Amino acid sequence: NVVELYISYLRRKIDVGREPMIHTRRGAGYLIKSAVPVPS
Repeated sequence: NVVELYISYLRRKIDVGREPMIHTRRGAGYLIKSAVPVPS
C-alpha cells in the first residue's frame, strides 16, 4: 500500500492539466511514458 500511496502523490503532482505519464501495468508494476512525443 505504501507504493500505491506514493504513486498517487506523484500522479497528483505530475499529471495535473496534462495527459497521464504514470500508467499501471497489472501484474508488472508501473510504467512512465513521456507526455511529449519523442522525435524519430
